[in-house]
Amino acid sequence: MSMRRWDAGGRRLLAVALTGALLGGGLAGCSVLPAGGGHTEETTVDYGDVSDAVTEAAPRVVEVDSLKRSRNGFGYRLSIGLVTDSAEPFTSAELDAVVETIWTTLPWEPNTIKIVAGVTTADGEDPVDLRAAAAELSPLGATNAGQGGVSLTGMRTRYGAWTAPE
Repeated sequence: MSMRRWDAGGRRLLAVALTGALLGGGLAGCSVLPAGGGHTEETTVDYGDVSDAVTEAAPRVVEVDSLKRSRNGFGYRLSIGLVTDSAEPFTSAELDAVVETIWTTLPWEPNTIKIVAGVTTADGEDPVDLRAAAAELSPLGATNAGQGGVSLTGMRTRYGAWTAPE
C-alpha cells in the first residue's frame, strides 16, 4: 500500500516538474521574439493623392486623417480616418464613392481598406456610422471596425483589377 502511494506521488511530482520546465522554456522562447509582431510599416509610405481625391469624391468629407498601411497575411491593409461635416450615417453611394476613389488613387494595391469616420463637435468627436452603407455594397466583404467603422475586402470584384494611377 505504501509503495502505491509513493508511486502516485512520484508521478505527480514528475508531472509538476515537467510542466514547470515546459512553461519556463516557453516563456524564454517568447522573450526572443520582436516586440509588436512587426505588423506596422517603419518606412515612408506613399499614399499618392488619396486625401485630396476622397474629399473631392465625397463632399461631406472635409478632411482625411490618420492614413496608415499595415501588413496582413495577404498583403497590405490601408487604415483611413475621415472627418465629416455631419453625424448622419453614410449612404451606400457616399461610401461607394470613397472606396472606389481609394481603390483607383492609391499607388499600391490594398487587400483590405479599414475606414472610420467622425464628426467634430463641441464635446470632441462623435463616430459616424458606416456599417449600414457597407452592407449594401455587395460583393464587398464588410466587418465592423471600431465605433461605426468598417473593414472592407473584395474591391477587385466590385471595381475591377487594381491598376497604378497615372
